[in-house]
Amino acid sequence: MVVTNFIRGLVKSNPELKFKLKKANSKLTPFQYVYQMLTMAIMTVIAMFILDYIIFKKDFLKLAIGFFVIIGLSPLVYRFWFSYVDVQITKYGRLIDGDLLFVSEFFLVSLESGLPLGNAIQRLAKLKRPGGEFFSRVYTDFQTGKDLERALDEASSYSASNSMKTLLKRLQDSLSIGVDLRNVLENFIEESSKQKIIEIRAYSKKLNPIVMMYLLMGIVLPSLGVTFFILAAAMLEMTPELLKWVLTFIFLIMFLFQYMSYSAFKFGKSSI
Repeated sequence: MVVTNFIRGLVKSNPELKFKLKKANSKLTPFQYVYQMLTMAIMTVIAMFILDYIIFKKDFLKLAIGFFVIIGLSPLVYRFWFSYVDVQITKYGRLIDGDLLFVSEFFLVSLESGLPLGNAIQRLAKLKRPGGEFFSRVYTDFQTGKDLERALDEASSYSASNSMKTLLKRLQDSLSIGVDLRNVLENFIEESSKQKIIEIRAYSKKLNPIVMMYLLMGIVLPSLGVTFFILAAAMLEMTPELLKWVLTFIFLIMFLFQYMSYSAFKFGKSSI
């Protein structure tokens, strides 16, 4: 009961969480999300305690200092896991962006075949793809009694993709003003295609430097550096304890750089 009340308190202190989960297309309630992230934070802190014990079990002072440092970092660990919803929003937004041209062309073909926009949304909502999943929420709102303009307006408010927001706003404006939807969609498809080409060209220009930097600093330099360091350590007759700490530090730096390089590569790739 105490844990339940504590989690409810965390939910109340973050009123924007419900909207963020909807924006990320998450099936979790705010209570379930906070419970999961709190569990992950606790498991992370426990793992840090275990690591602290393994490293400093022979030195009580360092063990105690590490213990208090971990306690001090616990709120940051929770905030780190709690912010995962923002990562989900970004990821879902890119997923929708990748399906945007298909959605636009689907609407255009449906309208040219004589279907009203509402029926086109109904057909799109049945498709097992990101765009269909997004518009199934729009169609559900439409079925529950909201008019189509209001359903589109609410969808634009929780859309994780700015490009999708633009499309929804144009559809909404065309319905309220009475502009031909086919012309709106044709213009949007043309603009989106040009923007995608620009993004692909920009990505191709920055890809080669990223790959070369990764190969040089992520593979070549660490391999040579470790080799020369082991030779230097043998010549300088380092103590096993000092050698262990220096190697641990080097491998941690290598891991962080590898992870950052991979993240930069993946982020650049998924942004087009």
